[in-house]
Amino acid sequence: MSNVMAIAAGSAHGVALINDGTLVAWGDNSSGQTNIPAEQPTTVITTITITTTNGPMPSFQTNTHPPIVCKLIAAGGFHSMAALYSPLVQYPVDVTKDLLLIYNTNSIDSSNVCQYYLTHRPMVSNANVLGIGCTNSEIIEPSDYATNLAGPVQSWLATNPTKRPSYVILFQDIPSRLDTGAPSTPSVQYELNTSCATNWSPFVTSINMNGTDGTNDCIAYINKLASIGSNYSPGQLIISASAGGYGNTNWYFDDTECCYAADAPGMTAEQALIQAGVSSNSIFYTNVYPDCGSLTCHITTATNVAGYLCWGGHSSLGPSYATNESIQCFGQSTWYVMQTIESFNGQRNPCCGLGNFLSWFASNAFGGTNYSNTPVGAVCNVDEPYLLGNNNSALYFGEWAAERIFAYCGWNSFTIENQNYSHCLQVVGDPFTTK
Repeated sequence: MSNVMAIAAGSAHGVALINDGTLVAWGDNSSGQTNIPAEQPTTVITTITITTTNGPMPSFQTNTHPPIVCKLIAAGGFHSMAALYSPLVQYPVDVTKDLLLIYNTNSIDSSNVCQYYLTHRPMVSNANVLGIGCTNSEIIEPSDYATNLAGPVQSWLATNPTKRPSYVILFQDIPSRLDTGAPSTPSVQYELNTSCATNWSPFVTSINMNGTDGTNDCIAYINKLASIGSNYSPGQLIISASAGGYGNTNWYFDDTECCYAADAPGMTAEQALIQAGVSSNSIFYTNVYPDCGSLTCHITTATNVAGYLCWGGHSSLGPSYATNESIQCFGQSTWYVMQTIESFNGQRNPCCGLGNFLSWFASNAFGGTNYSNTPVGAVCNVDEPYLLGNNNSALYFGEWAAERIFAYCGWNSFTIENQNYSHCLQVVGDPFTTK
């Protein structure tokens, strides 16, 4: 066999995990310990017997069309186990195998931020790093993407057959949008997740929040990770502020002036949190429809923020809501996730007078100073997602309340029923953070 990522030995049988998620088992099968379950009709179980000069070797079975992609294996005396990868389990992540950092060699800023992340973000110094040379514009053409972005990633995977990172971080000046000519532009994150390599669907996030301050916004974000990690999760890869007593306990969902009366994502998020055990006294919700014509109808002050949602430029908040002090946060509000229901909010220069993610990570965002009130994670769209393409707010905030890792919260909130519209998603932030 080749490309083996893990081996487990039982009493008289063995199991191997191949880098595409398939399994191979051999040896004693008296208790079915080498049987690989056929979970779908397309699964093919092949039994192979090899004869050598010393006689026949033990037969082994292989699933040539795996129904699932396995992550972990174990073998006992007369049984075998295989676990499907799940961030719900939050098993100890090995960054030497599970994390790939990608920067643009044509951008000194991209290289510097990646290096700063390796040096200052706790517990990632041994992560895999890949430098690629492509355009540093926001939009990349399909030919450039195939040759200079996806191509190097595929080559790296081929060169490192025992590594299939479940997490990928794209640093600034890696393009975020793929110009396919379609009415709605897919994100580079989505393309890497869905079509870069067979049986490889990594959670892709970006640390690309540099606005008018150049690399400063990215550096400040990494400093936030280092500070919270040192003070609230020392020695841990998965950084949690609340685990160390940080009081980010309140949730703010502003559905005021939502464009469609029947669509109230903040309300569904509120209901999800209550079902998850969050006290209703910690959830602040507003919904004034139709246009109230005044900022007084919105949530304008927030304290000890754990999550925030609004309609941004689609409401009377206007496009500069994050930096013009329309919304001000106080108390322990440096560790929260956010979402706005805005088209194009993942573009660097969005059209139609809407806000965008760069302002969320500005030094004076939400009434703060020196990045005190910027989020730790955010979801946005690089093009028009339509209503069906916006991420599911109930899942997004509900999973964060349940202390799932951010990469999972962001990607899991773009649900299956939305897949025809959610290809423009962009998840911004460090993957290994929780509430």
